[in-house]
Amino acid sequence: MGAWETGVFDNDGAGDFLIIVERDYSAIVNQIEYVETTWSEDEYMEVDEGSCILAAGELILEAYGVHPVQRLSEKVDLTAVKSQITLELLQKVIGLIQIALNMDNSDRSEVYELWAEADPEDFAKWKQTGQAILHQLEQLSVGA
Repeated sequence: MGAWETGVFDNDGAGDFLIIVERDYSAIVNQIEYVETTWSEDEYMEVDEGSCILAAGELILEAYGVHPVQRLSEKVDLTAVKSQITLELLQKVIGLIQIALNMDNSDRSEVYELWAEADPEDFAKWKQTGQAILHQLEQLSVGA
């Protein structure tokens, strides 16, 4: 796993996602759809896709002015990103994050499995961060 810390953007998959969205804000939709498609084909979420969907969740929170867990690159046009987010897309992100965090205990997430094998303290921090993002997105969807 290409991670150097427990933060949402402290890994290669999320970093790649952020670079893509910095270049084209509308790419957030394509990236979310890509994660959903690869998940649907295999019913297993690879590490980069899991990292990407958590990063997308964090980006959506910041675009909506919800206090993010980790600040993003200032190169991202958050107003433009926000214009791309529909309730349907938000609900997809929530569902995919639930899979990434293994909320149903079905062992369908490589990113979860790799963090579970890491240092227990790091795993707890990563999981807590992911659950905070999920909770904030769920609150956002209720208000949408």
